[in-house]
Amino acid sequence: MFTTQDIQGKKVLLRADLDISLKDGRVENTFRLQKLLPTLNLCLKSARQVCLIGHLGRPKSPSDSNYSLLPIKNELERLINQTISFISSGYSPGDWWKGGNPLTLLDNLRFDSREEKLDREFATQLSTEADIYIYEAFATYRPCTSLSLIPEVLPTLTGLQFDQEIETLNHFLNTPERPTLLIGSGAKPDKRALLESLIPRFDNYFFGGIFAHTEDLTPDGLDLNPLGTNKVLELISRAKTIVLNGPLGRYEDGVHLATQKVLQALTDPQKHTILGGGNTLSAIPHLGLDYTQYGFVSTGGGAMLDYLATLTHPLLAILNS
Repeated sequence: MFTTQDIQGKKVLLRADLDISLKDGRVENTFRLQKLLPTLNLCLKSARQVCLIGHLGRPKSPSDSNYSLLPIKNELERLINQTISFISSGYSPGDWWKGGNPLTLLDNLRFDSREEKLDREFATQLSTEADIYIYEAFATYRPCTSLSLIPEVLPTLTGLQFDQEIETLNHFLNTPERPTLLIGSGAKPDKRALLESLIPRFDNYFFGGIFAHTEDLTPDGLDLNPLGTNKVLELISRAKTIVLNGPLGRYEDGVHLATQKVLQALTDPQKHTILGGGNTLSAIPHLGLDYTQYGFVSTGGGAMLDYLATLTHPLLAILNS
């Protein structure tokens, strides 16, 4: 955790969760940006300058404007009511500090192939002139230059939201209110393996999507049938702590009956709920619900499950090594 004293008068390199859905050139969901604001505002209040970095999607070239962070810059300006200097790809070391701008945003780190190649030269280039690195990207947990190497170049501290993620998951791991229930869904085989590795940590579990039992699915396989829906609702009614990762059907295509009922059941204030996953973040407002109706909504999906499985985050492993 960082404090005002840690950043007072310093040049801060701030790594954020900027992998946000865009639609027609605009930010579709501001949840992750809203969760960035406490850390960003504290940096703007106390630091000399702030340079914000992050990535979006997997662009094949810097000319693919669909992956530019410019729409995110525009939305952030609206949220903080402050101008942000924007530096497109092709920058030189230290460019972001030369103008003396209080806040600068670099375009998508993945426009430079070195972000995914664990390139030390790129880590040094990004760190030029910075005094301290604040990591506020809990959802980014796979190896990349900004996660794995910049902490070797700069003194590194975690952001306020990152700390809250860890505190919430640790509380579940150490002192959960039982019975506990894991609800997981998805379409990737590696996610199924991760979910299955978590089963021993829970008293009960239920899997939807392609991980569901056939007898629990509608004939087209796109949603839970009434039998499957009633099964998971019965498990929810008996549980005190529920972790959900992933909607239970293709809600974005109008197949949302099971997801709607489950998300509604989880708004029960008597339940301790932890929700995560990019599709979960989208489903909540899509189905007319609000993030504030749940105990904790994580900015990460895979990162949340990975932490529950490994009891750490790759950044923490680096900082503690």
